[in-house]
Amino acid sequence: MNAHKPNLGQKIKEIRESRGLSQQQLADLANVTQSTISQIERNEKDPSLSTVTKVSAALNVHIAILFMDDNVHVFDMDKLKEKYNQVDKLTPHMYAALGKVIRYAEDIGFIRGH
Repeated sequence: MNAHKPNLGQKIKEIRESRGLSQQQLADLANVTQSTISQIERNEKDPSLSTVTKVSAALNVHIAILFMDDNVHVFDMDKLKEKYNQVDKLTPHMYAALGKVIRYAEDIGFIRGH
């Protein structure tokens, strides 16, 4: 069974809609045309890195989030830090999940343990 893998256009549309933004509003925030946003979302345009960077900034997400799929997971540490600026603000579930990710990253040598 193939996992659902959103493409760049679908991901931008999903995030834009979750933010309650129209294509025009996103275009204004990203300093691109509404037509550009529409074409990207319909996969009719392969955007430049500059455009993707502007769109990710306008959506207030790390650019890597736009390329996530079921096999690639990204933690937006800036957003986590902003929302949970102290460890005691983490929910028990979030705390446990982050602990598992950190232990795994240590086990595979991606980060060094303390």
